[in-house]
Amino acid sequence: MTSQSLTTPPGTRTGYDWTARIRCVVAEVGTNVRVHLFLGPIPEPPAGLMTSPNYVGSFYTYYDKLYYSIAEKRRGKPVQGFVGLSRDLVKHGGLQTSEPENAVPYLKSNLTWCVQKIAPGGERVDLHDMPSLEVMVLEVPLTLSSGESVPDIGPPKEHPDITRGKEGGAK
Repeated sequence: MTSQSLTTPPGTRTGYDWTARIRCVVAEVGTNVRVHLFLGPIPEPPAGLMTSPNYVGSFYTYYDKLYYSIAEKRRGKPVQGFVGLSRDLVKHGGLQTSEPENAVPYLKSNLTWCVQKIAPGGERVDLHDMPSLEVMVLEVPLTLSSGESVPDIGPPKEHPDITRGKEGGAK
């Protein structure tokens, strides 16, 4: 919780939760993958992805080869997951507040991602081979009224401007 708006009653504070929504079609690569998110450059080699100081989190897909025929019927159906960004905005970005006027420019400049196969060797996937990949940032307002311990959660707002123009970004 970071600020008091002119439209909220005294004692009410509003903050923001930032999340990346990741959507993709797993059948495009035919195996399970991890979509790793970073605030800063993507490290090399792939073995160091999850130990990088820029690492934020990952979305893991599930693609069961035993049920490949079922998966084939689902070809073209996206899966989706979420990775929280709020904690790392403070940790990596040094932001004092999570207001959109601070978070949006930082995320636009620093949010990066890559895809890695969940197989021995952890081979990176060329994003050209996964055209369905879409990373979309969501802002969720949280309002804490005076005397309350749990904030009210507002409707999520998409920020396609943060990832649009990047491979695997907003369509």
